[in-house]
Amino acid sequence: MKRTLLLLTLLAVPALARAESLDLGAHGKFTFSVPSGWTFSSQKMEDAGYAITLSAPAPSNAKCVLSLVYVEAPEPLSKERVQAEVLSACDQFVEASVEKKKTLREFSVPGAYGVYCLFTDASMVGKPSAPDQFKLVAMGEVHLSDEVTMSASMLFDDEKGPEFQAMLGAVSSCSISRAK
Repeated sequence: MKRTLLLLTLLAVPALARAESLDLGAHGKFTFSVPSGWTFSSQKMEDAGYAITLSAPAPSNAKCVLSLVYVEAPEPLSKERVQAEVLSACDQFVEASVEKKKTLREFSVPGAYGVYCLFTDASMVGKPSAPDQFKLVAMGEVHLSDEVTMSASMLFDDEKGPEFQAMLGAVSSCSISRAK
């Protein structure tokens, strides 16, 4: 009984993520968590920011792309602006989705504000998972600071699956610390 309870307890504990960071120069330091077993890569986008890709381990079919963009004219947070930008960016998914509408959901990012919309690809319903063909997409934006905004593109197959939860956890872990 004790062994079974211990095993169930260990299975319920999520795998530990590892912290990573990027030096954004005058824009500060970006810190985020990479889910356990996932790989990540980052690429500088000239002077505009960074693109970060998080990829789930096989056989999972999930990918998360975080795009950090330096704001040209720094401005204070406007929740309405963030929401409007996400709704506009998601126009492209509505017609081909099961949902046929955009519904904002909030990210849980301490010290920041962000929202996303989730869409199910109607052409993928009932089909088996296939590498790099995703059944769902979640698109959003997080206002990390007055100088840095982040778009999040999450591609996966199961809204209730561990991959989506891992990506939400990665986005929720994102933070910017001020440059010194």
